[in-house]
Amino acid sequence: MRSRTLAGAMPLMAAVFLMVVSCAREEAEQANQAAAPATETTPAPAASHATGPAAGSDAGAKVYRAYCEACHGTTGRGDGAAAEALKPRPADFAIGAFKYDVNGNGATGDIDDIKAIVHDGAAKHGGSPLMAPWPTLSPDQLQSIAEYVKSLQGG
Repeated sequence: MRSRTLAGAMPLMAAVFLMVVSCAREEAEQANQAAAPATETTPAPAASHATGPAAGSDAGAKVYRAYCEACHGTTGRGDGAAAEALKPRPADFAIGAFKYDVNGNGATGDIDDIKAIVHDGAAKHGGSPLMAPWPTLSPDQLQSIAEYVKSLQGG
């Protein structure tokens, strides 16, 4: 009986773990930004979608690291540190494993679809509740993370 209870609690424990990891990363990122002197940088030219993340997508990469990397992994293959404990496993963005057509345009995984899933969480759209909603992200953060996630396809 005890093993059934623990097995049933694993998804919840994984979700709590992920929230703690994400919050800790966000706090560390905010502390680093506050401590770092403001500097102006020239963005590098963007790489093609076929070769991985765009070099100029620093904002998207930062948001991705803070909120997505623990589950989806550094390259978006669904192999993050917490992925093993998650059932279902996180989506593999590198192969374009997008499931949802939130905006109803007949195509899954476009920028608007990704923004909606990140903002609302997957459960709202018929997916796993383990893909947590992030409603506190700004519209700019949602745009940058959606573009970054899309850039992982083919990488």
